[in-house]
Amino acid sequence: MASQTDSSFDPTGAVRFDLEAGSASDADGGRLVLVPSEALELLGSEALAAIGLVMGTALGARIAARLGGDSGVRSSSLEVAVAHLAGELAVAGIGAVHVERWGRAMVAIVTNPSIGDDAFVGAVLAGALSAASGREITAAALGRENEQARFFLGSAATVARAEELVASGKAYAEVVAILQGGSS
Repeated sequence: MASQTDSSFDPTGAVRFDLEAGSASDADGGRLVLVPSEALELLGSEALAAIGLVMGTALGARIAARLGGDSGVRSSSLEVAVAHLAGELAVAGIGAVHVERWGRAMVAIVTNPSIGDDAFVGAVLAGALSAASGREITAAALGRENEQARFFLGSAATVARAEELVASGKAYAEVVAILQGGSS
């Protein structure tokens, strides 16, 4: 078990396979089902977002358990929390994650996301961060470039504003600048 100051994510035992029983489980014994990305992409955005939220919540609960609960996550450095978030999302096959700080704002970048629907990826991020921190965090898709999807992370009101700005055609850097009190 990692201590609160341990910045590395240890994937040992994160997924366990019992071939005799025909099952896969997480480190806590929760059953898992391996599903091809293409199968999930047959679902609509609403269903994908619901699945993403459940997945993210489970990932976030594991992060909190390793770091001493939600207060342990909140007292950890950003680097420690992001390392554990990135590790969980990588093990789950969601994609490679890193976070950019823009003043008080945070933008998550998911490289090579396994699902093309941003509602799914955003819900995974929001569920994981909310469960890990014990605070309600939502995510707004800021757009994709090449194999990178960007998400603004914040309160529901700020995320709603970010979504309005994206819908009006603003680029992600403009959205973050405006939300930080700058001009477009």
